[in-house]
Amino acid sequence: MPARRTVLREGALLGAGLAAGAPFLSAASRAAVPRAIAPYTAACVQTRGLPTWSSSGAPLPEALAANVETVARAIERTAGESGAQLLVFSEFCLQMPLTRLAPEQWEAGAVDLAGPEIARLRAAAQRAGAHVVLNPVETIAAFPGRYFLTGLLLSPSGEIALTYRKLYDLTGKTRPSDVLPQWRDLYGEDSLFPVADTPLGRIGVTVGTDANWPEMVRSLALRGAEVIATCLASPNVTPSSPAKRAPDAPDANDPALPVMARRLRAYENMAYMLTANLGPVGEADGNPLGDMQPSEIVDYHGNVLAASPDAGARAITATLDIEAQRRARCTPGPANALLQLQSGLHAPDYAAARFDAPPAPGENHAQAQRRRIRDLVARGVLAAPASGLP
Repeated sequence: MPARRTVLREGALLGAGLAAGAPFLSAASRAAVPRAIAPYTAACVQTRGLPTWSSSGAPLPEALAANVETVARAIERTAGESGAQLLVFSEFCLQMPLTRLAPEQWEAGAVDLAGPEIARLRAAAQRAGAHVVLNPVETIAAFPGRYFLTGLLLSPSGEIALTYRKLYDLTGKTRPSDVLPQWRDLYGEDSLFPVADTPLGRIGVTVGTDANWPEMVRSLALRGAEVIATCLASPNVTPSSPAKRAPDAPDANDPALPVMARRLRAYENMAYMLTANLGPVGEADGNPLGDMQPSEIVDYHGNVLAASPDAGARAITATLDIEAQRRARCTPGPANALLQLQSGLHAPDYAAARFDAPPAPGENHAQAQRRRIRDLVARGVLAAPASGLP
């Protein structure tokens, strides 16, 4: 079995209509002489979404259709009004749960990438002449009884240029790492951290809280990514959030840790980070999930170029200068954080730690983590508390 598969294999399996050459960057293509890219406008778009499951967990197809139409119109309107060539939408911009769902309920409300919902959005991207990043909840025929949180990059030609399935954060979704042998056999190694070579630069996609883990963004950067687009649906749910600190705590006005993390990901990888969060949910203004992290566009030095002031339905824009970024990445000196990485020194520690053992068949995430903790304690990687393991 070859180590690298073409994107055509996945397109044939999923019926997603992926174009030849739309793919994951091979080592040869990463080394090719790049073309000059003029500065362009990018946008992070917050749309109003309707809950697509009832309070009892039943799918609401009419709400899904309304959300698809809202996003499709926002693609065309935002590109037309701002001239943005890259538009990033939030996690759950199409399907939005307001109650805890069982995996079978998620699956019942998921979409197929070959279905009419994605076809409508591909057509909108084509009419807008823009690249579009968004997040459907996806079902895959090869994995019955499971659902995936998927990041898509749509091209101006109306094709799916990149497909990524969320790897981090323990929820009821299936991560490719949960079914890794079958996943690799079907889609190949490059499907785990795909990077698309586009006229706007090399683009990678993350979903939700993926970017909280430095390894996630670093893997994309090491595969050539220059722009990391994140579909997010997250409030300030961290103890470091200003709202959760004591009034007399130092630095009480600092942003929440996840907000600082994505700025750090930009700095340490010299990558543009574009993060789009949710807009209003339901008919009323505001968001039932609480105060949302701002949508942000961060440059390759970690500077915030644009940020949303609230969770309203709006778009923020900024100019991305890929040529300036490439010059910075290729300039030696102490400011080049990426060039100073000594990956060979760290590789043995990662290999020896074995934090990432996948769940056994029939084992849930909590059980797998407890098993992993026992193994890490036994090998001395972690030290158990004196009170014993929980």
